[in-house]
Amino acid sequence: MYLFSEFSLPLFLLLLTLWTLGGWGLLARFDLSPRERLFLGLGLGLTLATLLANFLGRFLPTSAAFWLSAVLPALIFLFPRKNLAASLPENLNFSTFSALLLFFLLVFLSTLTGRGLGIFDDYQNLPQVSSLALGDLPPHFAFSPALLWSYHYFLPLVAAQFTRLTNAAPWVAMDLARGLTLALTLIYAAFLAHRITGSKIAAALAAAFLYLAGGARWILLLLPAAWLDRVSAAVTLIGSGAASGESLEAALYQPWKIQGQPPLPFPFLYGSGLDPSLVLSHAGYGVSALMLIFLILLLAGRGRGWQEMPVLMILLAALALANEVTFALFYAGLLFAAFFWMIARRSWRLPASLWRWLPALMGGGLLALIQGGVLTGAALNLWGRLTGAPAAEALYKVTFALRLPTVLSAHLGALPLFDPAAWFAILAETGLTIFALPWALRHAWRLAQEERWLEAAWLASIVPSLLTVFLEYTGNAGPTALSRITAHFLLVLKLYAVPLLWLWLKNRHEEAQIVALVWGAAACLSGIALFGAQLTAAPHPIYAEFLTSLDAQMYQKHWGALAVDAWVFDPNPPRGTTTLGLHTLSGTNYGPPDDPTFLALEAAPLPAAFAAAGYRYLYLDEEFWQKYAESLNAPCVQTLDDLQTFSKQGKLIQRRVLLDVGGCR
Repeated sequence: MYLFSEFSLPLFLLLLTLWTLGGWGLLARFDLSPRERLFLGLGLGLTLATLLANFLGRFLPTSAAFWLSAVLPALIFLFPRKNLAASLPENLNFSTFSALLLFFLLVFLSTLTGRGLGIFDDYQNLPQVSSLALGDLPPHFAFSPALLWSYHYFLPLVAAQFTRLTNAAPWVAMDLARGLTLALTLIYAAFLAHRITGSKIAAALAAAFLYLAGGARWILLLLPAAWLDRVSAAVTLIGSGAASGESLEAALYQPWKIQGQPPLPFPFLYGSGLDPSLVLSHAGYGVSALMLIFLILLLAGRGRGWQEMPVLMILLAALALANEVTFALFYAGLLFAAFFWMIARRSWRLPASLWRWLPALMGGGLLALIQGGVLTGAALNLWGRLTGAPAAEALYKVTFALRLPTVLSAHLGALPLFDPAAWFAILAETGLTIFALPWALRHAWRLAQEERWLEAAWLASIVPSLLTVFLEYTGNAGPTALSRITAHFLLVLKLYAVPLLWLWLKNRHEEAQIVALVWGAAACLSGIALFGAQLTAAPHPIYAEFLTSLDAQMYQKHWGALAVDAWVFDPNPPRGTTTLGLHTLSGTNYGPPDDPTFLALEAAPLPAAFAAAGYRYLYLDEEFWQKYAESLNAPCVQTLDDLQTFSKQGKLIQRRVLLDVGGCR
């Protein structure tokens, strides 16, 4: 299988073992079954190692920092124990080994399908993974290195560890990181459902529902033709939706027009611009935030000593680095959970059980402000505005404005709640999971009364997520950034829909159980269709939409061998930055280059001009080289490499030229 030739499997397994040992030791004083402790230990060890890598990588070479981050927790929390044998996994029965087999199958399947896809943010994430693995911590924007990369970079940093420690190229490492975190997330979903219901069947169904449930655009085909025409007329497609068809009605019968599709393209009919199935969790953050939420929910209240607070503080800080939206809504959900408690008890005096979590909440919040990522960038920008002091400029700005209640879909655009014709489109984008909302809110209320605060906070985060229909994002990450915040409540529903309905249906008539079964199958229809299309990508690995086999060869020969603080010029910026792990200066966005100096050099490429502008390396394709070879033929220019591929007839197909113009100053 080609996948195992793309990274070192022994080193990968060694890294997982070290993470598991560190997490296992840290969970010694938590009330967990051996199977739970094993898998939760892996997730916690991964999380702790990534936060340590984020810190140590600023002072040490990345190989040393990343290995130290994996080894230290295992040494500190496991090996000093007097009875080492008693600290190691015990009572691991057949059920546990079956779960391990399922876990590795999930990692393998998810990674394999990811290797055949180039959808979403490869152009954004692969350059950053490449430079992170070479020690760019805190990370800077690969296309404008004066800017801090204020992004949720937890998962890219996990991928960077795979790149540095397991010899996985960035395009392989990102898929490994996504596959690993997705497998852990689904295992954790089963754990949580089993705790709630006591049923293994419910646990399996809950994990499957979480993975497959999503939007339900197909229900629009069940409308009368006149109604569908009216809904289509009320919708203004945007982004990839607009590229997929002239109207909503036309797009429903077309493939979804995005780059990096599998051989059998995703039908637009089964997508969603609000709540896509986790089958499509191929973005830069994947499901890492969801994995961390599960760790918090499964560990909160299970500790038997002071260790519980540092563990939760670590997880909360990591949550902010994985997805600042989930982090902020979780904290906001805690406020609403406290509000529920005050209403029910008719008291303004909050209980001591809530204040007990204050150290972890404050510690996680403080780390979130200084560790890097979106919240650190927002804090730096705010500090600069308040004090007038110069601060490191962050890539993204976070601002909002009020508006009339509107649901924003990344494909169907703004869907006003006051327009009845938009209601069907809203249901199509949210999917059938929304019908579990009453059970989830009821459970949030009950958890608040039982003072199970962190789980209540997660469920109550539905409320602030729903309230975002009154907001409009006015920052510089694009207007559809708000759709992630609104879609949050659907993610919460997908976690709890199956276990809560399972309990509710236990003593109901069979007719009600059949209706629920049909509802669940219908809610998963889009995910099943997308999964089937995605499987066709597994036998056909790609590097990325902007990379070829020549770039992979250049990566193997030159990544990590060049001056890491130098800039590289490439007319296709994501290509050179990913291949060499170096920064460039092409602009302050992910679109076509717009930096004036870059554009001037692209039009008149003179070696001395490149050197004067700060570039040392040029990474060029055949088209650019043929056009400007004479201009670049100077004694001061050193040709580091020139790779070419030819057809059977001897015709040149591709070329990559790597030049060093550092001597042309």
